[in-house]
Amino acid sequence: MTLEKLKLAMRIDHNFDDDLIKQLKDTAEHYIMDAVTLSPNREAFFKDNPKFDTAVMFLVGAWYEQRVSSIDKALEEIPFGVTSFIQQFRGAYRDEV
Repeated sequence: MTLEKLKLAMRIDHNFDDDLIKQLKDTAEHYIMDAVTLSPNREAFFKDNPKFDTAVMFLVGAWYEQRVSSIDKALEEIPFGVTSFIQQFRGAYRDEV
């Protein structure tokens, strides 16, 4: 998922936080992939996978909104939808050597 698509999904129309969003995107991608498998062969499974892109978008959106510790709503470690995606990925992933 490109930065532009991610910002569009998050309804962000400025570039002030681009570096932060890029960092959150990279972290979210690795977080999800690492939760599914640590195999060095995993890249093909996640590439061009709309479910993966959606899970990354959910996680980045949650982390972006909750980046300030003074927000009113309760902080969540990982959004529920992302957990569901990770469980589906675990069931579908096959390590191709």
